[in-house]
Amino acid sequence: MDLNTISKRMTTKTKSDILKIGWYQVFGGCIGVLNILYSFFNPVQFLALNILIYFFMFLFFAYSIFCGILCLKHKANALKHSLINQFLQLIGFAVFGFAFIYVAGFYLSIGLDLSNSIDVKIDFGILKFDFNINRQYDRTEMSFNLVAFALIYWIDRLVRRTKTEKTNIEIASIGTKDFA
Repeated sequence: MDLNTISKRMTTKTKSDILKIGWYQVFGGCIGVLNILYSFFNPVQFLALNILIYFFMFLFFAYSIFCGILCLKHKANALKHSLINQFLQLIGFAVFGFAFIYVAGFYLSIGLDLSNSIDVKIDFGILKFDFNINRQYDRTEMSFNLVAFALIYWIDRLVRRTKTEKTNIEIASIGTKDFA
Protein backbone atom coordinates (compact mmCIF):
# COMPACT_ATOMS: atom_id res chain seq x y z
CA MET A 1 0.00 0.00 0.00
CA ASP A 2 1.53 3.35 -1.04
CA LEU A 3 1.00 6.95 0.06
CA ASN A 4 -1.39 7.55 -2.83
CA THR A 5 -3.55 4.58 -1.82
CA ILE A 6 -3.72 5.45 1.86
CA SER A 7 -4.11 9.19 1.20
CA LYS A 8 -7.85 8.68 0.90
CA ARG A 9 -7.90 7.48 4.52
CA MET A 10 -5.13 9.74 5.82
CA THR A 11 -5.88 12.37 8.43
CA THR A 12 -6.71 15.85 7.19
CA LYS A 13 -3.69 17.30 9.02
CA THR A 14 -1.27 14.91 7.28
CA LYS A 15 -2.78 15.61 3.86
CA SER A 16 -2.67 19.34 4.52
CA ASP A 17 0.98 19.26 5.64
CA ILE A 18 2.04 17.28 2.56
CA LEU A 19 0.18 19.74 0.32
CA LYS A 20 1.87 22.72 2.04
CA ILE A 21 5.30 21.21 1.45
CA GLY A 22 4.34 20.47 -2.14
CA TRP A 23 3.16 24.00 -2.87
CA TYR A 24 6.27 25.45 -1.21
CA GLN A 25 8.55 23.36 -3.44
CA VAL A 26 6.57 24.17 -6.59
CA PHE A 27 6.68 27.88 -5.68
CA GLY A 28 10.43 27.84 -5.04
CA GLY A 29 11.17 25.90 -8.20
CA CYS A 30 8.99 28.15 -10.37
CA ILE A 31 10.60 31.30 -8.98
CA GLY A 32 13.99 29.76 -9.78
CA VAL A 33 13.00 28.86 -13.34
CA LEU A 34 11.57 32.36 -13.87
CA ASN A 35 14.80 33.84 -12.55
CA ILE A 36 16.79 31.79 -15.07
CA LEU A 37 14.50 32.88 -17.91
CA TYR A 38 14.82 36.52 -16.80
CA SER A 39 18.61 36.25 -16.80
CA PHE A 40 18.53 35.34 -20.51
CA PHE A 41 17.13 38.81 -21.23
CA ASN A 42 20.06 40.55 -19.51
CA PRO A 43 22.72 41.81 -21.89
CA VAL A 44 25.35 39.29 -20.84
CA GLN A 45 27.66 37.49 -23.18
CA PHE A 46 26.61 33.86 -23.32
CA LEU A 47 29.46 31.43 -23.32
CA ALA A 48 29.03 27.68 -23.55
CA LEU A 49 30.04 27.35 -19.89
CA ASN A 50 27.42 29.92 -18.83
CA ILE A 51 24.71 28.08 -20.73
CA LEU A 52 25.81 24.82 -19.12
CA ILE A 53 25.62 26.39 -15.65
CA TYR A 54 22.17 27.83 -16.40
CA PHE A 55 21.06 24.38 -17.50
CA PHE A 56 22.50 22.90 -14.31
CA MET A 57 20.60 25.51 -12.27
CA PHE A 58 17.44 24.72 -14.22
CA LEU A 59 17.74 21.02 -13.32
CA PHE A 60 17.83 21.81 -9.60
CA PHE A 61 14.81 24.11 -9.76
CA ALA A 62 12.96 21.63 -11.97
CA TYR A 63 13.68 18.94 -9.37
CA SER A 64 12.08 21.16 -6.73
CA ILE A 65 8.97 21.47 -8.94
CA PHE A 66 9.00 17.69 -9.48
CA CYS A 67 9.15 17.08 -5.71
CA GLY A 68 6.30 19.49 -5.15
CA ILE A 69 4.11 17.83 -7.77
CA LEU A 70 4.78 14.43 -6.19
CA CYS A 71 3.55 15.85 -2.86
CA LEU A 72 0.49 17.47 -4.46
CA LYS A 73 -0.43 14.12 -6.02
CA HIS A 74 0.35 12.20 -2.79
CA LYS A 75 2.73 9.85 -4.56
CA ALA A 76 4.49 7.14 -2.54
CA ASN A 77 7.98 8.58 -2.98
CA ALA A 78 6.99 12.25 -2.53
CA LEU A 79 8.41 12.70 0.95
CA LYS A 80 11.63 10.83 0.09
CA HIS A 81 12.30 13.16 -2.86
CA SER A 82 11.33 16.18 -0.76
CA LEU A 83 13.89 15.18 1.85
CA ILE A 84 16.57 14.88 -0.82
CA ASN A 85 15.63 18.29 -2.19
CA GLN A 86 15.87 19.91 1.24
CA PHE A 87 19.17 18.19 2.07
CA LEU A 88 20.60 19.71 -1.12
CA GLN A 89 19.60 23.11 0.26
CA LEU A 90 20.86 22.56 3.81
CA ILE A 91 24.58 23.31 3.47
CA GLY A 92 26.30 25.74 1.14
CA PHE A 93 30.04 26.05 0.72
CA ALA A 94 32.77 27.80 -1.20
CA VAL A 95 36.31 26.46 -0.94
CA PHE A 96 39.38 26.11 -3.23
CA GLY A 97 37.60 27.77 -6.16
CA PHE A 98 34.52 25.58 -5.96
CA ALA A 99 31.16 26.77 -4.64
CA PHE A 100 27.70 25.28 -4.30
CA ILE A 101 24.76 27.04 -2.70
CA TYR A 102 21.22 26.10 -3.74
CA VAL A 103 17.95 27.34 -2.28
CA ALA A 104 14.57 27.01 -3.99
CA GLY A 105 12.34 29.06 -1.73
CA PHE A 106 13.09 30.99 1.42
CA TYR A 107 16.34 30.85 3.32
CA LEU A 108 17.70 32.01 6.61
CA SER A 109 21.30 30.96 6.80
CA ILE A 110 24.02 31.21 9.35
CA GLY A 111 27.53 30.88 8.06
CA LEU A 112 31.20 31.45 8.50
CA ASP A 113 33.28 33.46 6.09
CA LEU A 114 36.91 32.41 6.50
CA SER A 115 38.25 34.30 3.48
CA ASN A 116 40.11 37.06 5.33
CA SER A 117 39.22 36.44 8.95
CA ILE A 118 36.51 34.60 10.83
CA ASP A 119 33.26 36.42 10.17
CA VAL A 120 29.85 35.13 11.17
CA LYS A 121 27.27 35.84 8.49
CA ILE A 122 23.50 35.80 8.74
CA ASP A 123 21.70 35.89 5.42
CA PHE A 124 18.04 35.69 4.46
CA GLY A 125 15.99 35.98 1.33
CA ILE A 126 14.27 34.02 -1.36
CA LEU A 127 16.02 31.93 -3.98
CA LYS A 128 19.74 31.47 -4.13
CA PHE A 129 22.01 29.56 -6.44
CA ASP A 130 25.77 29.83 -6.53
CA PHE A 131 27.81 27.35 -8.50
CA ASN A 132 31.47 28.02 -9.28
CA ILE A 133 34.21 25.86 -10.69
CA ASN A 134 37.79 27.18 -10.57
CA ARG A 135 36.74 30.72 -9.66
CA GLN A 136 37.24 32.86 -6.58
CA TYR A 137 40.04 30.80 -5.04
CA ASP A 138 40.32 33.21 -2.12
CA ARG A 139 36.69 32.66 -1.10
CA THR A 140 36.22 30.26 1.82
CA GLU A 141 32.81 30.07 3.42
CA MET A 142 30.28 27.65 4.79
CA SER A 143 26.57 28.27 5.41
CA PHE A 144 23.76 26.37 7.08
CA ASN A 145 20.17 26.99 5.90
CA LEU A 146 17.83 27.02 8.90
CA VAL A 147 14.68 26.98 6.75
CA ALA A 148 15.84 23.78 5.01
CA PHE A 149 16.68 22.31 8.42
CA ALA A 150 13.16 23.09 9.69
CA LEU A 151 11.65 21.56 6.55
CA ILE A 152 13.76 18.42 6.92
CA TYR A 153 12.53 18.07 10.49
CA TRP A 154 8.92 18.62 9.38
CA ILE A 155 9.20 16.14 6.49
CA ASP A 156 10.83 13.55 8.76
CA ARG A 157 7.91 13.87 11.17
CA LEU A 158 5.51 13.50 8.24
CA VAL A 159 7.31 10.34 7.10
CA ARG A 160 6.89 8.89 10.58
CA ARG A 161 3.25 9.98 10.77
CA THR A 162 2.41 8.49 7.37
CA LYS A 163 4.09 5.20 8.35
CA THR A 164 2.04 5.11 11.54
CA GLU A 165 -1.16 5.93 9.66
CA LYS A 166 -0.34 3.31 7.03
CA THR A 167 0.21 0.70 9.74
CA ASN A 168 -3.05 1.66 11.45
CA ILE A 169 -4.93 1.44 8.15
CA GLU A 170 -3.41 -1.97 7.39
CA ILE A 171 -4.26 -3.25 10.88
CA ALA A 172 -7.81 -1.92 10.58
CA SER A 173 -8.21 -3.65 7.21
CA ILE A 174 -7.27 -7.08 8.60
CA GLY A 175 -10.31 -9.28 8.48
CA THR A 176 -12.20 -6.99 6.12
CA LYS A 177 -10.72 -8.51 2.97
CA ASP A 178 -12.72 -11.06 1.05
CA PHE A 179 -10.90 -14.34 0.78
CA ALA A 180 -13.20 -15.91 -1.81
